[in-house]
Amino acid sequence: MPIDKSILLKRALEVVNEGESNGVTIRLIGGAAIAAIAPEGVKLFPRNYKDADYFGLSSQRKRIIDTLVKLGMEPDKRFNALHGYNRLLFFDPALGTNVDVFLDEFVMCHKLVLKDRLKIYSPSIPPSDLFLTKMQIINLTENDKKDIAALLYDFKVSNRDYDKELDAKYISDLLSDDWGFYKTFTINYDRVKEFLNGYPEYAKSILGNLQTIMGMIESHPKSMKWKLRAKVGEKVKWYEEPEEVKAS
Repeated sequence: MPIDKSILLKRALEVVNEGESNGVTIRLIGGAAIAAIAPEGVKLFPRNYKDADYFGLSSQRKRIIDTLVKLGMEPDKRFNALHGYNRLLFFDPALGTNVDVFLDEFVMCHKLVLKDRLKIYSPSIPPSDLFLTKMQIINLTENDKKDIAALLYDFKVSNRDYDKELDAKYISDLLSDDWGFYKTFTINYDRVKEFLNGYPEYAKSILGNLQTIMGMIESHPKSMKWKLRAKVGEKVKWYEEPEEVKAS
C-alpha cells in the first residue's frame, strides 16, 4: 500500500537526524532519498512510495541497530545474523513496512562502494551515487525513470556533490573503469530519453543534464580493464540479477 510522501519523509528524516545526533552515519537511499533532495522535480514526476531505505557503515553496525530499535523499529534477527556484514533488515511499525539498511557497498545489478562517501552529503547518499543506483538497474521501472528525471530537474551537472550539484566527473571516472556498468548506463540513457518524450514541457533541462553527463563519460579515457571487457561485449552477461529479500 502506498505511503503518503510527507509522512514517509518525516519518518525518514527523523531516522537520519537521530543518527546524526548520536554520531551514527545514516543516509537515505532510493525513491525517498530523491523525494528529500529533489522536491521540485518530484512534484513534476509524482510516484507512489512504499518504504524508506538507508545506507550506513559496517563499522557502525551495532550502533545503527541500536538507533533504529530506539526509534521503534523491529530487527529481523535471523536475516541480520546471516547478512549483517553488508545488509540489515527491519520492520518499521510507524510506516507498516520493511526497511533495508545497506552497509559500505550497494550491490544490485552492479556494485557501488560508498563507505568513504557518506559524509560528503546529507540527508541522502551523494547525488551522483543516488543517480547511479538508479541508472544501474537493468529492469528500469516507471518509478525509476521518474526518480531519475526528478533528480536531474533539481540538480545541475558539476564536478562535486554539493547542495544542488551532482558530480559528473566522479560518474565518468567510475564508468570509464567498468564496462558492464557503462553498458547498463547507456541502455538506461536511451530509456530515460524516450520516457522524457512524454514530458516535453520539462524535458529540455533534464535532457541537457543527461546529455552532458553522457558526453563526459564518452570522452573520458577508458582503462585497460574497460577495453578488454568491451571486446567481449554482450556475449557474456555484464550485470547481476538482484535477489528479492523477504523478511523471515
